[in-house]
Amino acid sequence: MSYTETTSSGWLGRIGSSITGVLFGLVLLVVSLVMLVWNERNAVQDLKTNKEIAEKVISVSADSVDSANEGELVHLNGPAKTDDLVKNQQFAIEENAIRLSWSAEIYQWVEKKESKKRKKLGGGEETVTTYTYKKEWVGKPVDSSKFKESGHDNGGGRKYGSGSSQAKAVTLGAFKLSDELISQMSWKTPYILQELPDGWKDDGRLSGGVFYSGMPESPKIRDEKVSFSLTGPDDVSVMAVQTGDSFSTYKSETGKTKLLLYQGLLSAEEVVEGEETKAKLLRWALRGGGIVVMFIGFLLILKPLSVLADVLPFLGNLVGGVSAFVALLLSIAISAIIIAMSWIFFRPVLGIGLLAVTIACLFFIKKKLSTKNQISASVPPPLN
Repeated sequence: MSYTETTSSGWLGRIGSSITGVLFGLVLLVVSLVMLVWNERNAVQDLKTNKEIAEKVISVSADSVDSANEGELVHLNGPAKTDDLVKNQQFAIEENAIRLSWSAEIYQWVEKKESKKRKKLGGGEETVTTYTYKKEWVGKPVDSSKFKESGHDNGGGRKYGSGSSQAKAVTLGAFKLSDELISQMSWKTPYILQELPDGWKDDGRLSGGVFYSGMPESPKIRDEKVSFSLTGPDDVSVMAVQTGDSFSTYKSETGKTKLLLYQGLLSAEEVVEGEETKAKLLRWALRGGGIVVMFIGFLLILKPLSVLADVLPFLGNLVGGVSAFVALLLSIAISAIIIAMSWIFFRPVLGIGLLAVTIACLFFIKKKLSTKNQISASVPPPLN
């Protein structure tokens, strides 16, 4: 099932839109610069913090509380245990575990959109948008009143919701774990629901331990399903400030805070390595995101050039390709400068190396800009 919509825009209208896009592009450049500067500053702080906790942490036994370690950053490991029961009263579930979670989904029509643009001689552009409709299990009801094509009514409301039940008292040897530490126990295994509460025969059925309000093999719109998972007791490693017989957050000299729990019996060195790995993944993700945002910003700023050249579509494509290449080089070069300047005082060799690469990129960009100017000068006037 699909619905197609075609819209057109003229050459002058596209020029106006591209000029407006320049302003948005400038905003994106500012956002990317702030994002990159913040990320590098945060990366330096992460390195300093992880080095600090590696030097200050004391490994202690979980078997007893030593008052001599009060207020100190400690590391300990062992089995996390609880006597609490986690419950779901609606489905009459009661288990001894750290956490019981349930995820509810509803069967709905979902609208998906795909657009394709076609350039026309004279600088105009035609956009063909295709809307397709499929039935899927989704986490929340979909408002079908906003669909482009009628006939895909999802109705409204639902009976079941997602949620969780978490143990209040969890211990690690002689110590009590805080709610913040308990919430970091993210591992889970599927919980197979064995039977439904009495009197539920008309409400649904089980398939593979999952509750279905309709027929599992042939669901209908507005049917619901609920699946369950359990976080059981397991070995954990904790790194935090010892506070009585529990733990509190460690605040480093850089202002960073640490209240850490990892699954498994890890050494203090392995916990620090885990933090370094997470910090590395985050900073590279943000670097990539900053470069992408900057690239989009430069594309919007250079967009009027390709629109002007679109009076002849092949020429517009050529200018657009050159603009994209220049935007990519500028994004990489400027990002490298920001990263290099942030690191030059912390790791001089790395910072100086990045600056050298950046200079080489800038020379290459200068040559490409000269080529782009020659192409722009040859753009013919618009057709009447």
